[in-house]
Amino acid sequence: MGSSYIGRQPIVNERGALFAYDLFSSAQNASEHATETLVNDLQSSFGIDKIIGKRLGFIRADHQFIFHELFGLLPKERIVYAVLEESVVDKELCDSLEKLRGQGYRFALNDFAYTPENIEKFSPLFPYLEYVKIDIPRSPRIKREDVEQLKQQGLSVIGAKIESHDIHAQCVAKGFSYFQGYFISKPKVLENPSFSLDQTAVIQLWNMLQSDADIDALVKAFELNHMVSLKLIRFVNSAVFALRNPVSSVRHVLTLMGREPLARWIMLLMFSEAKESDQNNIPLMLMVVNRTELMTQLLLLIKPNATESQKATAYFVGMLSLIHLLFNIPHREALKKLNVTPEIERALFEGDGFYGELLTTVRSIEMLDTEGIDKFLEKHSLEHEVLEPLIASAMEKVNQFDEAMG
Repeated sequence: MGSSYIGRQPIVNERGALFAYDLFSSAQNASEHATETLVNDLQSSFGIDKIIGKRLGFIRADHQFIFHELFGLLPKERIVYAVLEESVVDKELCDSLEKLRGQGYRFALNDFAYTPENIEKFSPLFPYLEYVKIDIPRSPRIKREDVEQLKQQGLSVIGAKIESHDIHAQCVAKGFSYFQGYFISKPKVLENPSFSLDQTAVIQLWNMLQSDADIDALVKAFELNHMVSLKLIRFVNSAVFALRNPVSSVRHVLTLMGREPLARWIMLLMFSEAKESDQNNIPLMLMVVNRTELMTQLLLLIKPNATESQKATAYFVGMLSLIHLLFNIPHREALKKLNVTPEIERALFEGDGFYGELLTTVRSIEMLDTEGIDKFLEKHSLEHEVLEPLIASAMEKVNQFDEAMG
């Protein structure tokens, strides 16, 4: 029997800024005790701070769990318990929620279909809830007036299972407060995409770092792009990188760090600074950190003595797998802007070779696809337990970036 893994999906506000994480276990659909397992893992194996950082965490809770001895084990100011749609709404549940709400515990109604029948069923719970999560695919007829009525009862309304940017835009128009779904990880393709000056400059600098340009040429190129240089130095001096002594010049950065690390941070800078008016790039930046961290950690799991070049390749495959989300253009078109090797391109599009295998496994981890994870572990004769600290470590790294980005 395999292990259960903790997953999380971002919940964002109308501007696209990260608000909370919906937490779930790979055993969520396979075990009636999945919530208990998740809570126990959050409390003992991982620690809540490692998993959600400074954000709120939403945890599914059925009727029975509300009365379970594990309820209340996690800090109540950090967790929102989302009551399941199939829960029995009776006096016992209402009385319990009222009492717990009075003690400071927080509740939501988990992904439910907005229907007259469900509104009638769950309305007795509304006085004790802070949030309601609407299952968007099962609520096609919900209107702005319906959302407003929920808000008038003191509820924040979350649109869940939003699969496209068009549906997200409809939910914004209907007055939803927060949004959750895979639309965040899908490109929002523009008809006439253009690159900002900063993006173009960063791409040119990154290409120079990948070429044989000497240090004097690199320093000159940076000095011609003052804003990029200032942002880079500020970024490298942040607490994320924990440098012993702060850097004060591009030449200092280059000689201290070397080309490969600087190229990594250059690309991260592009993700973090692009389209500053669009807060949606913050969850994207955190996705990049998570994926690159998992890529390099999986590499080291299989090849503990991996070279710097191998680690750099794993890192860039992870990063470039998301580059099209930054530019809002088709993936292959985005890669044309960069000097990408055929090996990396095959890994990205065909899942080919060792790095393609790593990327496929990382995507399985992100989706909590246990079949894909098991396939990787079996191939390399690994136990499930080796992945748990690796996944938690990647989440913790994401939380550090989230903290540094304010």
